[in-house]
Amino acid sequence: MPSRRIARIALAGIAVAAAVTSLAGFAAPQMVLDAPATQPVDKKTAVDQKPKGKTVTIYLTRHGETMLNALGRVQGWSDSPLTEDGRAVAEHLGAGLAEAGVDFEAAYSADMVRHYETASLALGELGFRGDIVRDARLREIAFGKYEGGDGMEMWNDVAVELGYADAGELFSDPEFDMGAALEAMARLNEGSGFTAETPAEVAERALAALDEIAAKQSKRGGDVLVVSSGITIIATLDALGADLSEVVEGIENGAVSELQYRGGEWTVRTVNDLSYVEAGSD
Repeated sequence: MPSRRIARIALAGIAVAAAVTSLAGFAAPQMVLDAPATQPVDKKTAVDQKPKGKTVTIYLTRHGETMLNALGRVQGWSDSPLTEDGRAVAEHLGAGLAEAGVDFEAAYSADMVRHYETASLALGELGFRGDIVRDARLREIAFGKYEGGDGMEMWNDVAVELGYADAGELFSDPEFDMGAALEAMARLNEGSGFTAETPAEVAERALAALDEIAAKQSKRGGDVLVVSSGITIIATLDALGADLSEVVEGIENGAVSELQYRGGEWTVRTVNDLSYVEAGSD
């Protein structure tokens, strides 16, 4: 079961009205982590062999703001293009990375418009000439029958499922647990015929994708851009053992979490870093 840490990260202290989107559109401070991260997710992959190879640095990035984000709709496996602000953030991200001298050897994104558009705009500022590989495992969490709907309606249903009167009471509870809330959402989808996921399921698929990307790149080493979504990034970082205690309002659009991979081991270097977007906007 996901830890209570996910709860505090995703929604602690925010207004109920802000909770209607994919739970990751909120600013948070950068955090540097020097200790190697652990990886509690139970999985068997080729990287469990801890192969030797060169260091790979993954720039794990959240997409820019979308139309559905701006409209307060539930956006997991639903999709929409970036807003004007979302496009600007993606371009600023690329400009900031270029200014910092980052030179990507490869690029990946989730398979949806918002992820690919963010990657394309950012890489355009860097003069990247390679292909952007789309991988469905990097998608946001699936919200099942709630996809594309009014977010407040979903959270009201979740609140009642958990014994609260409504979403306002749910989010005002100091012991609010986002992991439990998302598991309740999945239960409410049972029998609907639609896919709904828990954070643990999201972390497992996303880490499998990142393991494959890093193992492949380790033959040459270098920097890799990976564009994903807010809850997916939070669940992944949590599974890698990152200290997310300071990330109280989610992953910001265009923010970078830097991961290093060598010999089958992951180290989380930074979390929710907006410095590239800020530098590129000057």
